[in-house]
Amino acid sequence: MAKKLKTIFFHTTFSALLTVTFSSQPLLAADEPLSENNDPLSLYFDADATEETTTRAPKPLSQVAENVSIITADEINAMHAHTLAEVLDRQAGMFMEFSGRDFFGDSKTRILGTRKQHALYLLDGVRINLNSSGAAITNFIPITIIKRIEIIKGPASSTWGSSLGGVVNIITKDTGKTATSNGSVRASFGERDSRDVSAEVTGGGEKFGYYLSGSNIDSNGLKVDRYAERDTAYGKMEVQLPHSSTLTATAGYSDPFYKSLNWSDAWDITGLNLYEEVDHRNFWGTLFFDTELTERLGLHLAVQRFENDFAQDKFSLGTGLGGARGDLLYHQQWDDTYTAFASRLTWAEESFTANVGFESSRSKMDYESSPGSYFGGPADYTADPEREERRGVYANATFVLGHFALTPGLRYDYNGNSEEFVSPSLGATYQLAEDILLRALIAKGFSAPYLSASALSPDLKPETIWAYQAGVETGRIPYVQLKCTLFHLKVDDAWHTTTPWTNAGTIRWNGVELEAQTVEFHGLRLTSNFTFVTEDSMGDGATDRENDETYTANVIVDYTNHEQGWRAQLAGHYYWMNEDVIIEKPHYDDFLWDALLSKDLTLATVPAEVYVKTHNIFNASQYYDFEYPNPDRWVEAGIVVKF
Repeated sequence: MAKKLKTIFFHTTFSALLTVTFSSQPLLAADEPLSENNDPLSLYFDADATEETTTRAPKPLSQVAENVSIITADEINAMHAHTLAEVLDRQAGMFMEFSGRDFFGDSKTRILGTRKQHALYLLDGVRINLNSSGAAITNFIPITIIKRIEIIKGPASSTWGSSLGGVVNIITKDTGKTATSNGSVRASFGERDSRDVSAEVTGGGEKFGYYLSGSNIDSNGLKVDRYAERDTAYGKMEVQLPHSSTLTATAGYSDPFYKSLNWSDAWDITGLNLYEEVDHRNFWGTLFFDTELTERLGLHLAVQRFENDFAQDKFSLGTGLGGARGDLLYHQQWDDTYTAFASRLTWAEESFTANVGFESSRSKMDYESSPGSYFGGPADYTADPEREERRGVYANATFVLGHFALTPGLRYDYNGNSEEFVSPSLGATYQLAEDILLRALIAKGFSAPYLSASALSPDLKPETIWAYQAGVETGRIPYVQLKCTLFHLKVDDAWHTTTPWTNAGTIRWNGVELEAQTVEFHGLRLTSNFTFVTEDSMGDGATDRENDETYTANVIVDYTNHEQGWRAQLAGHYYWMNEDVIIEKPHYDDFLWDALLSKDLTLATVPAEVYVKTHNIFNASQYYDFEYPNPDRWVEAGIVVKF
């Protein structure tokens, strides 16, 4: 099934793309003006057609050479998802590995098939990748606070430093501008006593605005008793100051607590009569200051803080390992802190923009463990704190000449625990016609050793990458938008993860990313994407691989009855895993299908929505390790009230 799926999807979509791109329909003459009202990217991006992650300042999408995806708050709300990983799982180029697909549990991100530590995550501009693993655990983020998500697929080191695989930038909602408060209350209830309840409110005035949000998630576990609970609180305040200046403060707290593993009760594995709980408390805060120094020159300053306390405990089930049920067998805890200062000057003209920035950060990691009696305890161990300072200076510019835009970028990074690094990039876009946009990018990037890696292997150097991308986006077929990106990622000095770690490996990723979406026809719309990657690697800490294939596909059918307020959605997700992903007894040759039915209505003059959602309709299996199976079919119902 997997090979047949890949062949049909790839050849059909790619052939259609080539046909429409090079069809005999006439293109615009070089001096013919483009229609300002025709946005060839409108089916993929916001109506405002800008993004801010590639250069760290707002920029028209028609000038963005990178492979970028943008997810809006409306799209997130329509999914009725519970976690950020669920939202990202539907995007092209995003290979999400779930440890169970329950409410929480870990989820690893492999952008274009790269490693989990290669994806840089940002929340309100704060880096949330952990010093203990290099990756980000995103289940603490309440998705109700998200205004939009901007994803760069491919290295973004010329702007962001260590980000070999790409960037996921989570931008939170704006503050209110009126004295009348606006907001929403959301609640859903499902099987196994699962619930997701949240509320948000915005308001303000001419000089002041605020946004406040709180939520609670609780579940007895959709599969093998993986219970979960999380409380969150988030706030943003904005003050208008004299001289066209703005001061913005944000702060958030979130405390996911969940059972990630239950060996004996679930699998009857002799000698492994234990279960595992995870508790990781998170706090993040920012302070932004923006001002217009002149009509064209702007200044941005930011102070950022992120704290994560990650505790992992293993308990006895009362048999095999001795002790009573619930006795502690082993405790580990990592305390992460990240503090940073960032600044940027932006010069903006109609055909030229430039950004120059500086940032400095300090990271600290504390580790402790407490073995129980089975492991020779009690005996507490506390490691010496690990620390690192990083500094970076970057500059980029965008030159616009008619239908052509050129964006060079350059960044210098000092990493206290590894080598310095210089990251250049050069991107270009060309609007061949009003419905055809061409993109090309060449970039050098890196992934610096995170604190645990550098503590284990002090001589470890950054992994380095040269990336080459080319893409086309077109609306040449009537009623259909198509997007295609080809990429070649060449990684050297890859980490060989045999203690002590060394830079002894090479990795080559080659692939194609395809997206298609129709316009709405009698209420129907079809969206699909397909990403195919091959990996050739040697000495990267695993078995050497040649032409190791991995791919994902998403198919989403939407139906909307605008007159009566009904909406239905059927969404399917497929993931063929490569050898680098699968562990023990994996199962992944299935499509996962979700169905949603919702109705808009009015409750006492207040707009509302009620919905029913069925997850994994056909009880499909899609997991990389038999210890973390995904749930079978489960159902939930919910309501959203806006005021």
